[in-house]
Amino acid sequence: MKVGFVLYHRALITGVSLAAEMLSSAASLRERRLQRSDPFSIQLIAPSLTSPKLTAGLRLEPDITFDDPAVFDVIILPPMWGNPLSALSHTPALIPWLIEQYRQGAKLVATGTGVMLLAETGLLDHQVATTHWYFYDKFTARYPNVKLNRKASITAANGLYCTGSINSQTEMILFLIAQQYGQKIATTIETHYGHEISKSTQQPFYQIGGEVQFDESIAFAQDWMKRHLSQVITTQQVADACELPLRTFSRKFKDQVGEAPHQYLQQIRMEAAQELLRDFGMSIQDVAEQVGYKDAYHFSTRFKQAFAMTPAQYRTMVKAKIYNAS
Repeated sequence: MKVGFVLYHRALITGVSLAAEMLSSAASLRERRLQRSDPFSIQLIAPSLTSPKLTAGLRLEPDITFDDPAVFDVIILPPMWGNPLSALSHTPALIPWLIEQYRQGAKLVATGTGVMLLAETGLLDHQVATTHWYFYDKFTARYPNVKLNRKASITAANGLYCTGSINSQTEMILFLIAQQYGQKIATTIETHYGHEISKSTQQPFYQIGGEVQFDESIAFAQDWMKRHLSQVITTQQVADACELPLRTFSRKFKDQVGEAPHQYLQQIRMEAAQELLRDFGMSIQDVAEQVGYKDAYHFSTRFKQAFAMTPAQYRTMVKAKIYNAS
């Protein structure tokens, strides 16, 4: 597998480094004869051999430019900090190069704000896609022909893969590893790198429901609920913790988060349950208690209402790493 990472102005190095490490580690786990007969390679591509300025002023040294005739199996467009369209003025050759690579069979993977660069090619027109939540409205306005899915964290359509975040990109990389090298190697990579992509540590409590919470009391309420998730929680208790009258708290919470406190609590209970089912070998009863349900049957009923499958079915699915491209 020949993988190319595109470097452009203000690209996030995490969108390159973690994926590159996972892919190269996976390739090294193959039998030696396969490593010799089907070598794995990574190259960094940029407008020139002078490194563009990435995040934090750091630089990576490009291997080739867009003028090089190399053809890739997979091309990864990392996210970037700030306005993603600013990268276009620094990389005018990128769009025709991507179109040609895709025409020659490359799979294109774009993450977060990097999806806008992929959308500029026109290849996503009439295809499903996702992007970073902050740019949903701007994306829809600029690319009305793209079918933006605001609920999906990963989309796949005809060799075009879009992910909403670095976490989602990592899941996508695991999928590609499983496709290329088999599920056994993918599982090994997931085991070694899984702690670095834990959802609970990567998602700040003030970025919930697609909104950044500027009211400190609401941010505190979200954090308080997460820290007391295994307990019985009432809206009155949360309002008291925030030192706000119940009606004032409920109104402010819904205005900022977009849903009532009890709805939000149910959501984070289910998200925490997903993580426990995916990453830990706990019984269904233990998972239920960890997310605030004393009765496993009640928990399973709520889980099935939320995800259209039982906790046991969900655990089986994620352990098998079944991905649907539709």
